[in-house]
Amino acid sequence: MDNKQRNLILETMETLLELQLRSIRKMLNKEEVTVDVMQRRGRKRKSLVDLSVELLTDEQHPVHVDELVELLMNRYGRVTDRDSLSSALAKKANQGMLVRRVSPATFELLK
Repeated sequence: MDNKQRNLILETMETLLELQLRSIRKMLNKEEVTVDVMQRRGRKRKSLVDLSVELLTDEQHPVHVDELVELLMNRYGRVTDRDSLSSALAKKANQGMLVRRVSPATFELLK
């Protein structure tokens, strides 16, 4: 296993453990749970495609899917599979929406 794969696995485990710890802390303090649930009601989590579009907007140049996966983890704490992200972006590119493919597994915003 190379260092990149090892880091991805460890970062995924770290994210899962943080979520578990947050859940336990919420259970220990029931008042926070009710307030937090009410605050989050009606608020949707952004999709990986939406977050990728934000990243492409920030970068202002074509970005390879491998780099997008790393940026998603570093900036948003979102873990995703390279192939599923590439597939989702390719689907949008084929529909002519949001992004276009400039080379294999490399995408940029539509202008």
